Amino acid sequence: MQERDGEVRLLRHTRREAVIVLAVWMLALVWAVGYCYLRGYRHDENSVVVRWKLVEPRTADDLKLIAGFPDWVFAGIVVPWLLCTAFTLGFCFFMTDDDLGPAREGTLDEH
Repeated sequence: MQERDGEVRLLRHTRREAVIVLAVWMLALVWAVGYCYLRGYRHDENSVVVRWKLVEPRTADDLKLIAGFPDWVFAGIVVPWLLCTAFTLGFCFFMTDDDLGPAREGTLDEH
């Protein structure tokens, strides 16, 4: 029965880690696509996003460079990429590993 409890705990931890990774991935996707759509494209003054005041109409004169990138690329792609890289490093190096149990005889793991 102890082996069954270990497997249930391992499955629970695996699911939790998968949910965390998928949530971070979804958040980065929504931010990158949404921010780049709102800030990276020229919107007509009559468009819904301008009327809802989500974005102001931009011209080429409004474009600013940050570290050599257009401002919308830096905030919409570079910053989330750096944050996701930091999250990945923290997630991989600081998460504790679960015991997978003893190797079973008769499996492909034997050499």
